[in-house]
Amino acid sequence: MGLAQCARECLKLLPAMLLPVVFAPPVFAQWDKAISVAARQFTMTEYNAGGRRIVHEQGWLPGLEGRLAYRADRWTAFGEAEFYQSGINYRGQTQSGTPVNSNTATALAQFRAGAAYAINDTVHASAAIEWERWRRDIRGVQSVHGLQEQITSQRLLLGLDSRYWMPQYGQFSASIAVVLARPEKLRVGFSGVLDDASLDTRSAAGVRLGLGLRPAAWPKTELRGGFDWLKVGRSGDAPVTRNGVFAGTIAQPEHIKRAITLGLRYWF
Repeated sequence: MGLAQCARECLKLLPAMLLPVVFAPPVFAQWDKAISVAARQFTMTEYNAGGRRIVHEQGWLPGLEGRLAYRADRWTAFGEAEFYQSGINYRGQTQSGTPVNSNTATALAQFRAGAAYAINDTVHASAAIEWERWRRDIRGVQSVHGLQEQITSQRLLLGLDSRYWMPQYGQFSASIAVVLARPEKLRVGFSGVLDDASLDTRSAAGVRLGLGLRPAAWPKTELRGGFDWLKVGRSGDAPVTRNGVFAGTIAQPEHIKRAITLGLRYWF
């Protein structure tokens, strides 16, 4: 599935997320809709039990984002969808410690639904549930076979954001959120050398920061920037089989995800 098609599918899901809030007639109500083009500089680093780095992946992922929100007095219900896809650099090693330099084909989809409350004219508190689906295809090189991974996760986001209007420049916004993640569910393919295997990681915690500017001269556009950080602990061991016969165990190492996102959003 291509980038544009996946983005369209993401956006189709947004109205369904918000249907429950439209039945209560408010004193003041308004729909807000936006779509963005963005680029995410993604980094993932894995560490062994001794704290030594064993894998480092990094690269830029182009993407599309969509937002649909319904404001009623002080309350706002919102749904968001994001999709990023590209290849990133992979620097790792085999089980025996041999260095491996390759490329990871990456497709990342996120869906978010939540609500925000206006504490005053400038500060809002929010809570949201986020679903993520992450597909990784680590290319095999020479005699080293590739890995195919599919990771799904759910997160709770609790945050605050502030918005300030400066007539000469426009509207500035800043946000911060605590991220509480349930254990990731990981399914691994071994290019047919071993049977597919599944395991769960540990619960995780992180932080998400955001900045935005809607220029006074172009009020329907918004320049956006964001930073994400999440640390996930080492999983327990999971069995691996070959043609149904036990062949050993695998584990997902402790890893840290970081992302810097830059985007241009259009409101309509």
